[in-house]
Amino acid sequence: MTNIDELRTRLAVSRATLLEAVRGLTERDFATPLGDATVVEVLAALAREERETVRGARVVASAPTRPLPVAGEATGRPLPPQVVHDLAGARYETELLLDWLGADGSEQAIEAVRGALEGIEARETATAAQIVGRAANS
Repeated sequence: MTNIDELRTRLAVSRATLLEAVRGLTERDFATPLGDATVVEVLAALAREERETVRGARVVASAPTRPLPVAGEATGRPLPPQVVHDLAGARYETELLLDWLGADGSEQAIEAVRGALEGIEARETATAAQIVGRAANS
């Protein structure tokens, strides 16, 4: 298994764990507190953080840049379906970076961004654990 395959697998596991944690949550559950924000706000922040992490990793690895999604000013609170969709879009950008690293990236580029990509995995895993813990304590 290559370094890229390993990273891709670890990210797939963390995403599956996160999606399993939110499976079955109601609208009310998404609006409950999770730390200093609501569950849906934490998930929205995860998507933003993943996009920013990947954008920075592209710079570090000298990968071609990609446009950030065009969005209007946020109005009101985020909605669960849109946030889950945004998480999928952020992961797509991560997958494109992994594809580039696998095809054109040097070992130095891979190692330079490994920590950033592992950070995405760690944040997802920690968030999933918080969501599951919140549900267990309610």
